Amino acid sequence: MEAQGGVSLRSIRALAIRGWAAGIVIACALMIPAPPTAQFGAWGWAAGVGVQALSAICLLTFIRHRRRVGPRALAALTWLLPVDLGAMQWLGGGWDAPYHELLLPALILGSAWMPPRRFAPFAFGVAVIALLPALYAPDPDGLLGMIAELSVWLFVTTALSMLMARIRGQARLARSDQLTRLANRRALDELFELPRTGPLVLAIGDLDSFKQINDRHGHLAGDACLAAVADVLSSSARSDDQVFRWGGDEFAVLLPGATADQATAVLERLEAAVGETVRDPSGSPVGITFGWAAGGPETELRTLIARADALMLARKASRAPATSPT
Repeated sequence: MEAQGGVSLRSIRALAIRGWAAGIVIACALMIPAPPTAQFGAWGWAAGVGVQALSAICLLTFIRHRRRVGPRALAALTWLLPVDLGAMQWLGGGWDAPYHELLLPALILGSAWMPPRRFAPFAFGVAVIALLPALYAPDPDGLLGMIAELSVWLFVTTALSMLMARIRGQARLARSDQLTRLANRRALDELFELPRTGPLVLAIGDLDSFKQINDRHGHLAGDACLAAVADVLSSSARSDDQVFRWGGDEFAVLLPGATADQATAVLERLEAAVGETVRDPSGSPVGITFGWAAGGPETELRTLIARADALMLARKASRAPATSPT
């Protein structure tokens, strides 16, 4: 389960698959009016078909393992389409071959999801590929024409990349809690809409006697306690765990791949860290009580919440260790 700046990797992968597949189909169609025979004669057909077959194999492999592909790997895979087109441009003879026109859709595809820091080197690489015919098919007019086209392409797609980054930033704000700087309930809901594999544990934690802090010391003091608890939970959780502001004085912790023993150990450590670190204005320790539930890839979020809530309420009443309900 992954998300990037409010845009799920599921959507990004779907966009990449469609764009990549369309590029392969169009490149194959262009071999009829622009045969890849400039370098090897008739053998160029075998080379052109081989390039497209290799791209198709890479695409099918990507589709098969797409759930394991993260943003960095996806960025690397995005390079394959312009490399494919650069090879076809070379096989087609250089400036006169039309394959380089597909570099613009490749740039648009990259700018639609890559943050500017990743899009900049990608755009530079595409520009290098577009200008490579200057090395093997010198033609001043072709070079000047390509530079003019590239200038327009790069201006438009760079602006698009910056615009999309701003949109993703706004989406990220909509999925974060401004007080604690944690992801919010909406982010957790959307995370569970994505495909997932393997077991996971969802924990719900509720601050102990939080209403008394607000009543005795005011809501600003309560807000300070919430922010402090969020910092402790974030710094004390495992590197793969995710902490959310669930609402009010409740927090959620997602522990992917955790066993029952691991969940118990992690949550007991989180409870102890909060109790030892966070104090209200009177100097009294602020406690938190967790309940948790384990599930698999098909377990619904509301089911996990109901189970975790039930255990949390039972533990608040009995002050029992954070062990799994029987």
